[in-house]
Amino acid sequence: MRRLLVNTLLLLSLGAAALGCSSRAQVICELECACQHCSDHDEIRVCESHAAREEVADVYGCSDAWTAFTVCYEEKGTCDETSDLFSTREENNADRCGKEARGLLDCIEAASAHDGNWF
Repeated sequence: MRRLLVNTLLLLSLGAAALGCSSRAQVICELECACQHCSDHDEIRVCESHAAREEVADVYGCSDAWTAFTVCYEEKGTCDETSDLFSTREENNADRCGKEARGLLDCIEAASAHDGNWF
């Protein structure tokens, strides 16, 4: 049942994206794919994955936490052009958006009957 809900929400979000609606998922997808030189197929896969996460966050009532995380990801993330990897990790492996990521996961865990396992 949960998979059906997530798949339905994913299709709805993809429909909205096709109509030109911008979302935080689309923003981070574009950041990652610009850095990582995604093929068309990879870009679709990456964007669908982020759109599904955005929809799940919305269903669990965690849209504010999702927005906080993705804004941090956009503002504090960097592209390592040597490895073609977009990340918020620092050289010491600390995450510049760790607080926001934890807030999002805590919100989902609090709302989920399945211990927040949504990825």
